[in-house]
Amino acid sequence: MKRLIPQISEQQEAILTVICYYEVFSHPLTAEEIKKNLPVLISEENFAEDLKELLTECLLSCHEGFYFLSANEKSIVGQRFKKEALAQKMWKKAAFFSKLIGAFPFVKSVCISGYLSKGVIDEKGDIDYFIITDSSRLWICRSFLILFKKIFLFNSHKYFCTNYFVDVNNLEIPDRNIFTATEVSHLIPVVNYKSFEEFISVNEWVNEYFPNKNIRLEENCLPESKNSLKRFSEFILSGKLGESLDNAFFRLTLKRWQKKFPQFSREDFDLNLRTRKNVSKHHPRGYQQKVLKAQEEELLSLAESMKNKLAVVA
Repeated sequence: MKRLIPQISEQQEAILTVICYYEVFSHPLTAEEIKKNLPVLISEENFAEDLKELLTECLLSCHEGFYFLSANEKSIVGQRFKKEALAQKMWKKAAFFSKLIGAFPFVKSVCISGYLSKGVIDEKGDIDYFIITDSSRLWICRSFLILFKKIFLFNSHKYFCTNYFVDVNNLEIPDRNIFTATEVSHLIPVVNYKSFEEFISVNEWVNEYFPNKNIRLEENCLPESKNSLKRFSEFILSGKLGESLDNAFFRLTLKRWQKKFPQFSREDFDLNLRTRKNVSKHHPRGYQQKVLKAQEEELLSLAESMKNKLAVVA
């Protein structure tokens, strides 16, 4: 990782890198959360000393056990408490809809992603799902779920934002950066832990970003659904009919998205609206680029602040 603030140690810059990432979301962190998200291995003793020095240098502030950049107000700690309380209430909905999604044909595993996977959500937030499907049936699966949302949920995303699908033969996430690594490492498996484990094992590159973090445990994870309607649907659509239908849904969606989002270059389209036979990613707001850019700007601002501070001292 390129050093942006050489005036402090590499470990201290790593701590600030983590803080700056979550500052984009106005999300203060506990000491344990910072450590788990560090891109370098560090001992408890050294970590505590580094935090102390950053506080002394006024690069960090701490309030009620939460750390954030000194330029921010303590109010973001109160905001986090409110978001945590909302997340607790939202989990009942998340569990219900995860179980429902798992009952659909060709769904192998369901995970919670996005804000809720970090234990917070605001009033306008959606419940995001990461879904693993059977091989060569991703687009049938996705289309059935979208149809259900449009008919029974009046196209509301609030509790049913199914924005990322991969199939069992395409588990590796190609976008290797801090944003994607953060999302993968925070996934909460809700249906079929075995498929989730396989996904994590294929994406071991995430450990390079978070060597201090452990895989999510199996607690409260439901087994893969095997209801009669699901088995019957999968049987009927297991042959050529299913393959033709899956291809048709794939081509139809790709054509629709290309028409709907002409502003994206080919590269940006693939990054934000990846549409292939074995993956569907729907992030039309380009959130990944915005977050990475905002994090870099926070770090550059800190580097400039340190530079000015040293100039005054000199």
